[in-house]
Amino acid sequence: MSIFQGFPDLPGPNETAFCKINEVYCCGNVRHGNISAFTNTTNHHPKINVTRDLHHHRLSDENISMYINVEDKFLKKISSVWYNQGFLEALSIAADPSINTESKLLAVAATYALKVANAFSTFRYFLQPHLKDIGPKIVSKYSRTRSWGASSVKCMAWHPHATKIAIATADDGVRIYSSDVSFVSTLKCKSQSHVSSLSWRPYSASELAVGCEQGVIVWTVDPNSMFTKPSSSNAVILKRSGHSPVTDVSWSPNGDVLISCCGADTSMLVWDVAMETAVPLRRVAGGGIVFARWSLSSNKIFAATSSIIFRVWDTKSWTPERWCARGCRVVTACWGPNDVVLFAAKGEPVVYALRNIGLLNGAKDSKAQPVLDVTKVELVSGYTIGGPILDMCWDPSGKYLALLFEESHIIAVFCTTQMMMQLNVSPCCYISGIDNEVPSTIAFQQNFTEGACLTIAWSSGRVQHFPIVYTDLY
Repeated sequence: MSIFQGFPDLPGPNETAFCKINEVYCCGNVRHGNISAFTNTTNHHPKINVTRDLHHHRLSDENISMYINVEDKFLKKISSVWYNQGFLEALSIAADPSINTESKLLAVAATYALKVANAFSTFRYFLQPHLKDIGPKIVSKYSRTRSWGASSVKCMAWHPHATKIAIATADDGVRIYSSDVSFVSTLKCKSQSHVSSLSWRPYSASELAVGCEQGVIVWTVDPNSMFTKPSSSNAVILKRSGHSPVTDVSWSPNGDVLISCCGADTSMLVWDVAMETAVPLRRVAGGGIVFARWSLSSNKIFAATSSIIFRVWDTKSWTPERWCARGCRVVTACWGPNDVVLFAAKGEPVVYALRNIGLLNGAKDSKAQPVLDVTKVELVSGYTIGGPILDMCWDPSGKYLALLFEESHIIAVFCTTQMMMQLNVSPCCYISGIDNEVPSTIAFQQNFTEGACLTIAWSSGRVQHFPIVYTDLY
């Protein structure tokens, strides 16, 4: 039975929501919980509207070209396409008679070579179907951002120790908003396209890893610098053949190693950023590695593949436990205290939990336990809530769990408590946007000390900070 059965209805568009539940007041779009949300705890948070910022960027002088386009020679054009887009695209250019007007012999040779390459690719895709999608199609397919291709906010990440957030936008730029400075820094370079994920390095004020089509770009930006557009010389590009596009990056909680994943690569790369070298963690079965999540203790890594297989790695011995989801691949996962991991499969309205993972290795009957059923429910007002889960995040204290759905326009927040070996999940509140806004992506602030603060990027480009704090009102 869905946990939303019996939930109170959302207020109408002209109705103020203010009610008393369990002798504690809930205000705003907050219902059904024993906590209150107050905006005064986020007065110093950065005010963000990505649509407005993008519009300002398009009108700026930097987008006005001061150069005249010239026609490149044919061989130079082929070389450029080969370098930027790969060998097969270069063959396509050479085989196109409307472009290749200089050498008929080269066009014929390229045509036959292209047929052979296509036949080989077809056979390869038959054996490894996860390699069929390329470039932004892979990122869009595995992204946990709703409507990633059309969204003005591609992804976002809070700094673990500062009130500073990085937001990747539709123009392939990454904007840094901070409560300490009034200006916004924009990180952008030629190699940074189709940004899929962001991760701040713990115990560092200035290092940000960006997962994109070319690989991983690690930016080092001086937090005291007054430059709003740091040079690309501040960026280190980490890439490896066959490991693109990168669909996920994540720093370890200790900040010593960086992991990158690619939906078209069966290897998960563990990077030593200082040496610019990587060690692949390879397993054949399961297809490409879509994303990876570090446990809070940094002892384990949850790695999801493009199939129903997922693995939990022990970082002390670097050995994995192999698990299988029921029916579909794992679409999202998050770790909480005591090495408990929650995950959801694509198309399912159920959250599963795994605990004591190392102790279960080899057990015949070990299974993930369902802890939350969020089957879609239609409220009296006509709103729908629940359904298949697209993304979820657990606040650092392990007290609040937020769910983003594939279809519903409402975000659900739950209270979570762990007692002994039992995880209890109870309704807390739900959050709706303004007018017809749809939530794009969500993230909990990592250093919020007064409770929990959920940041929501809406389809309008508005970024909202939603604080949840304990109160003493009676």
